[in-house]
This record gives sequence, structure tokens and C-alpha cells, in this order.
Amino acid sequence: MQRRRFLAGTAALAVAGPALADELPVPAGNQMSFRVLRNGTPIGEHHLNFTRGSDGLVVDINIALLVTFAGIPLFRYGATARERWSGGVFQSLESQVNDNGARLAVHAHKTAAGYSVAGINHGNPARSYPEYTAPADTMPLTYWNKAMLNGTLLNIQTAHTYAAVVKPQGWNSLPTAEGGAITAQRFDLRGKLHLNVWYDRFSQWSGLAFHVSGNESYEKITT
Repeated sequence: MQRRRFLAGTAALAVAGPALADELPVPAGNQMSFRVLRNGTPIGEHHLNFTRGSDGLVVDINIALLVTFAGIPLFRYGATARERWSGGVFQSLESQVNDNGARLAVHAHKTAAGYSVAGINHGNPARSYPEYTAPADTMPLTYWNKAMLNGTLLNIQTAHTYAAVVKPQGWNSLPTAEGGAITAQRFDLRGKLHLNVWYDRFSQWSGLAFHVSGNESYEKITT
């Protein structure tokens, strides 16, 4: 897997639809999970937990991936992130990534001018991404909030931002991790990014596909 590119590439659904927090697409049960596959083989999981409080919404993200060959570990990837939202508006992000030994971090917070963003490379500080101001429509590239398709995307591994170039496509039947199916609409992200993301009729994130060192895909865990 190419270093610093996975995330740029990288819950049960109630019949009545998701619960809402400040009009954000918070899932019923306040959690969302996916099985991650490479070339059809499971390599790990991606989990999101949503906590609502008097000061808004906190989203905690945890990703753990392991690629092996003949039982020998070839690649490890881990990421944690915490997003804060208030009044339906993105407020801040703190992320930590271990990309096969490369330790990276991103810090972002809302300012009067937009968002202050910086990337840190703990192993090679010279390759850190200097602090800069991102546009006011910036949102994390964490997929759960469909509104990100309308703004500037913040890569939570590299601290880079990209203008969203989105091509809506048709509706597909996606496999779930348990062998079921979800009906969701595909959106193709192009430009600096090249990935496909799906959302169901409740605007819930339902799937993801991209290519880095293999064909990565996400299957939603629904139980």
C-alpha cells in the first residue's frame, strides 16, 4: 500500500431511518461499522461511534487493518480520529495514524477565516504539512456525512484538502458483511481523488471502493 494514501482512497439501520443530531446523519444505535476487504479478502474493520451531548456531537473513528501472506504480516494500518460538531457545523478534528510504522497526525479547528489545519509526521518532521487555512466549507473525508460531497474535503491522514469533484450515479445493491444486501446510490469522486462511495435513502454511508495496492472495498456490518 502506498504510504499516506489509504484514507484518500479509505451499524444497524432502523427501518424508520437514522436518529439525528443537529440534522446530521447519525445512525440508529449511534454506531457504524464496516468490514474492509482487499481483492475480496477481509483485512480488518472500520468503526465509528457517535456521542451526543449538550455541546454537540463527537464522532470517534477507529480503523485497524492487517495484510498477510502465508500467515506472515506484510502491512499494518491503524488510525484513530475524533471529530467535533456543533449546530450541525464541523468544529475540529484530531487524528493519529500508523501507516505501517509511519506515525502521522492531523489537527484541524474552526476559525473566523475557515479552518486551521496542520499535519505532523512524527518520524520525519521535515515532511510535516505546515499549518494553513482551509476554506469555510471544509469537512473531514470520513464518509459518514454525505454533506462532505458538497464541500472541500480534508484528508485526515495527510492534512491535504481537495475540492470535491462528484459524479452522482445510479442505485446499486451492495453486499453486507453478513451476506445480506443494502440498496444505495453511488457517487464517484474524481479529480485529486479516485473512489466510489455509496449512501442509502436515509443518507447513511453504505459502502466504499477504491484502488491503492489492491482493490479495497467496504461491506457494512449490520448486526
